[in-house]
Amino acid sequence: MKKSLFVIALAASSVAANAQTAIESSKFFDNWYFGIGGGVSAPMSSDPLFPLNGTASITAGKRISPIFALEAEGTALFGSHASNGVHFNMSENGHYNIFRSIGVGVNGVTNLSNLFSGYKGTPRAVELGLVTGLNWIHGFTPHASDKAKNFLGAKTGLAIDFNLGASKASTIRVEPSVMWNLSKPGNSYGNLAFNRDGAQLALAVKYIFNFKTSNGTHHFKTYDVGAMQDEIARLNAELAKKPKEVIKEVPVEKIVEKPVEVVKTITKETQLAPVVIFQLGKSTIDASQKPSVAMIAKYMQNHPTSKVLINGYASPEGNAELNQKLSDARAKAVYDMLVNTYKISPDRLTHKGLGVTDELFDENDWNRVAVFIEQSK
Repeated sequence: MKKSLFVIALAASSVAANAQTAIESSKFFDNWYFGIGGGVSAPMSSDPLFPLNGTASITAGKRISPIFALEAEGTALFGSHASNGVHFNMSENGHYNIFRSIGVGVNGVTNLSNLFSGYKGTPRAVELGLVTGLNWIHGFTPHASDKAKNFLGAKTGLAIDFNLGASKASTIRVEPSVMWNLSKPGNSYGNLAFNRDGAQLALAVKYIFNFKTSNGTHHFKTYDVGAMQDEIARLNAELAKKPKEVIKEVPVEKIVEKPVEVVKTITKETQLAPVVIFQLGKSTIDASQKPSVAMIAKYMQNHPTSKVLINGYASPEGNAELNQKLSDARAKAVYDMLVNTYKISPDRLTHKGLGVTDELFDENDWNRVAVFIEQSK
């Protein structure tokens, strides 16, 4: 389904009247990213900064919103640093170790640019963020004063993101930070503190790939509410031009045979205004379309004798047999929501898939719908 339909439904159902833009809702597998990086670190203590030691990291994260992301990070510190005549790359038994320590943790990343200046619908070329997190540290080359090899750590730093290309699929992050060993001094989990003697100053550069989302981009997408409302007005005008398609009464004669008499029953059918629009090839109801189902449920609750037929349709693209099944599934999805979510009695509902149509609306993309027919005698 074209995004114009999603825009219409989103504006009608989930955007406050005083808002100027709306952010498209995302699915669980949207807005994930993966990064690798490297850099240098040095003790924050009075020890000389040189020689610097190398670092490497792997990151996997998800942007919960344009402002906040949650990520898992694995880090490794390499090399040797001398302190009081002791080389940290020598273990207690005198063997050489390439690692000084490794850490695994969880970070929260707050996008300060979006927090204070707002999200504009696409990432800026340069953005500033705040990184905070907790991690577990395992030391391979403990200092002579260390009483343990496993420590609780923390990370505080900045994320300076350079978002590349028109699609913003790639990000180069420059990350100055402080890696804290909260267990020092004393290496006791019961004596945690932010202490410079157990901290490392670090500077890392990461390459981050932002995976593609269900909206076709690599980031969150926004829509202008005013434009959405204009589109709603245009669609209402389109419907008003075809009253026979919005409200139509079709007398249907049903003859019931009895032994001594013939009884004629006339059923009046009225098409109700709300429609549920589906994406191309889909039979699931988007969150933006649920208000239309809620409107029908409210109508039926207010009119307890009403009965409604749900007709599902597909647009002309694709295989006819597949489209028939798709129209059946769309009508059934709406039926299930009315019964299971809004507790409408199944006796008051029927559903049917009517296959392909190109007659409900001039735009074929608008014909991927379920419509509601009220039936009364």
